[in-house]
Amino acid sequence: MATRMALKLGDYVVTEGGFGADLGAEKFVDIKCRMSGLKPSACVIVATVRALKHHGGVAKADLNNEDLKALEKGLPNLLRHVENVTKVYGLPAVVAINRFPTDSETELELIRTKCRELGVNVALSEVWGKGGEGGRELAEEVVRLCEEPNHFSFVYDSELSIEEKLDTI
Repeated sequence: MATRMALKLGDYVVTEGGFGADLGAEKFVDIKCRMSGLKPSACVIVATVRALKHHGGVAKADLNNEDLKALEKGLPNLLRHVENVTKVYGLPAVVAINRFPTDSETELELIRTKCRELGVNVALSEVWGKGGEGGRELAEEVVRLCEEPNHFSFVYDSELSIEEKLDTI
């Protein structure tokens, strides 16, 4: 109901679906969109350099230090989410990096390069430090994606048995 009301009041509606394309996006798409008849236009996948390095094995105390090897080891987690959104659901996506002052340009460029290999852009989000202006790059990319055609589809047919749905997922 809230989403339908928002669609009547604005040109774009943003829904925060929760953590990860394996939980939040899946519930949003396979439950909310299926039951409501809504169709998403694009998806934002949020990450931080710090989290990716942590996934790559860096201790919390060392996350402020540049570590390209750990970042590269942590990237498959993010890239799998990107693949799920773009290939499984057929949605255009952007990776939003919540930028910290300790993120190096080299680290950011590595993320951009790996995401571009999957056909996805990266936009920095610096809202915490720059206010609305810090979100402009991300907002412009989301609007661009929303204006492009997409190939949205559900992961499974609703007529399948529970067991078949689980096997499909």
